[in-house]
Formats: sequence, C-alpha cells, structure tokens
Amino acid sequence: MDFMKVYTPPFKVTDDGLFIKASNGVKAFTVAAKNPVEEATNVVLLLNGEGGEKYDNILLFGGNKIITSHASVLITRGFGELIGNEKLSLEEAYQTQDDFTNWVIKKLEK
Repeated sequence: MDFMKVYTPPFKVTDDGLFIKASNGVKAFTVAAKNPVEEATNVVLLLNGEGGEKYDNILLFGGNKIITSHASVLITRGFGELIGNEKLSLEEAYQTQDDFTNWVIKKLEK
C-alpha cells in the first residue's frame, strides 16, 4: 500500500507538541523531546517541505523509533489505522509503516 494514503501530508503538530498528525487526522508520530513543540515543529517543516533544520545523524531503533541528533525520539504511529480501517494484513501493515518511516528519515537527514 502507498503509505501516503494513510500518512497524508501536510503534517501538523498537536497543541501540546506530543504528536504529529497527518492531514487526515491519523497520528503519524509520538514526539519525545526536551522541547517537544519546538522539535515537532521542526520535523513538520521538513516533512512538508517548508524549511526546518535537517539532522546530522538519524538512528532507527526497533523499526519504528527515529532518534535524531538532538536526542529526540519520534515513534511512528498509525499501525491500528493500517490493520483496522485499511484492513491490511500484518505483513502489509509493517511494510507500509516501514516505507513511511524510511521516507521520513530521508526527509530529516542531511
């Protein structure tokens, strides 16, 4: 499945900065950072192609946790959407989420 059908740009930050949502309301990420609003805003700017500061080093941990050079963690969400509303098999859902996570890393990394 094309991940853009579920993780539909443009992305936005929730008021508390703890989540990044796709334009269709699907939670794309949980944000764990010292300053979550600032970090999430930077990520959204990068994902939406509206500027932002790219990261020097990105680590992928456990398949769905992106660790930035600012020691922030983005946890990819939306699995329930993929297997629930989209009715994907577990294998398809994992692949779709992996494809999205890899796309995000390319957008964030220098």
